[in-house]
Amino acid sequence: MADNNWEKITSFRNTDIPTWLPVLVGAAFIYAAWFFYTNKTGKQQGPHNFVMKPEYYDTAPVRTLKNRLETQGMPCGDCHDPAGPSSNDPTKAPEVHSQIVLNHGSNNHCFNCHNNGSRNFFAGPGGAKVPYAHVEMLCGKCHGNQYRDWERGTHGRRNGYWNKAMGEQKALVCIACHNPHDPKFKPLTAAPQPQAYIDAALNGQIYATPGEKH
Repeated sequence: MADNNWEKITSFRNTDIPTWLPVLVGAAFIYAAWFFYTNKTGKQQGPHNFVMKPEYYDTAPVRTLKNRLETQGMPCGDCHDPAGPSSNDPTKAPEVHSQIVLNHGSNNHCFNCHNNGSRNFFAGPGGAKVPYAHVEMLCGKCHGNQYRDWERGTHGRRNGYWNKAMGEQKALVCIACHNPHDPKFKPLTAAPQPQAYIDAALNGQIYATPGEKH
């Protein structure tokens, strides 16, 4: 029996072990010790340690909105409505509106969007009047997919509370971000990620701030 055990031990000692294996095992132990030590003694992370610049949480819209359809401070209908509907549908702004440059793809006629008979309104289906406050009804005529996503909250921006039980959410309308005459959205520089929130999530420490707004 003793001879058999000796043969087993001898065969084990004769096994070829790669020279890099002990180095790898030792490095793994050192890394594990460092990881557990730093997580135990490191500074607690959380949103209270993360300082955000005011411009990162500014809720102002990209474009400054008015409360009516106007140009140069005057409602559109004050000049246009007394003359009645126009007999043509221009593709270029008249001289009095030379500051307007139309760059809206194939949508190159004024009355595709502006109500010909009532210039204080947008043009809805079948000549319906779309009020300025509900411009999304106009945009949705052509941009159906974006309108659907906007209604669901996945297109555009919403201000207010994530938790609706704590307060209302307000969806910004299309022209709060897009110039209706030149709607291609200009590139923006993204704010840096809130690393403290990511660290807290990775460490299993999720912090909730009462009344927090986004």
